[in-house]
Amino acid sequence: MIFMEILVFGLFKGAIYALIAVGFTLIFGVARVINLGHGTFYMLGAYLTYVFIAYAGLNPFLSLAISAIVVGFVGVSMDYILIRPMREMGAYVTVVTLAFALLSQYIIFAIFGSRARNIPDFVTGNVVVFGVNVANQRLFVLFLATATIIAFGLFLKNARFGKAIRAVAQNPDASQLMGVEPGKVFAITVGIAASMAGLAGGAISPIWNVEPTMWLFPLIKAFSIVVLGGIGSLPGSIIGAFILGFAETATAFLISNYLQNMVSLIIIVLVLLIKPSGLMGRTLRH
Repeated sequence: MIFMEILVFGLFKGAIYALIAVGFTLIFGVARVINLGHGTFYMLGAYLTYVFIAYAGLNPFLSLAISAIVVGFVGVSMDYILIRPMREMGAYVTVVTLAFALLSQYIIFAIFGSRARNIPDFVTGNVVVFGVNVANQRLFVLFLATATIIAFGLFLKNARFGKAIRAVAQNPDASQLMGVEPGKVFAITVGIAASMAGLAGGAISPIWNVEPTMWLFPLIKAFSIVVLGGIGSLPGSIIGAFILGFAETATAFLISNYLQNMVSLIIIVLVLLIKPSGLMGRTLRH
């Protein structure tokens, strides 16, 4: 029974982690910047979903969709205003995106206060899966995350703009000679990544509390997943997300629930010591 619980809940965690980490990896792979404000998109998605449901009275699914779109525009705006002017200065981008995250936290705190907000389940009820009682909301999140990642993979492979993203990721200069505008691709890539993180934040909000400091949690998870999977590798990020999800769930069930958040930090240390390039990444050369 414990094994099946680890399997079911590990899948759920892995899927939501993958949805967060893919966007983080995408920004680095395409724009070559480390966006420490990525967790902010997750937080904004959760709070916007809460606002649309609690104050505007919108349908939860419509609220989630609108929130993801709005957060995507926030990501594009952040790229144009904060990242684009100094894109080549990695240290500047790192600092300014962290400042963006902290400022967003204080703004949210000023508006909503420190009290955690609760959002009712989009899908009510429970179902038994392999002998494990699982809330339908968790299954909805699992389905949504999996479908979004698959759709994004097909978009990258088949869509014209998806191919442009891959081209810029491989060689920005060569892609520009082929008529692709890297600046536009960078901005829209950040927007897509932001939208995916916002979608994750909104979908998970009925399960995990919505609070001003929640941006830090997905940032740590995304960073550890990217280190594990390999910097810039989207398949590596997906594999790393599920490894982390299962590892944390197993730790919670077999050892202690309070120790599960240490797993991501331990992974970062071990991978950097044993295989700095990660599972599917390439060693960076100077």
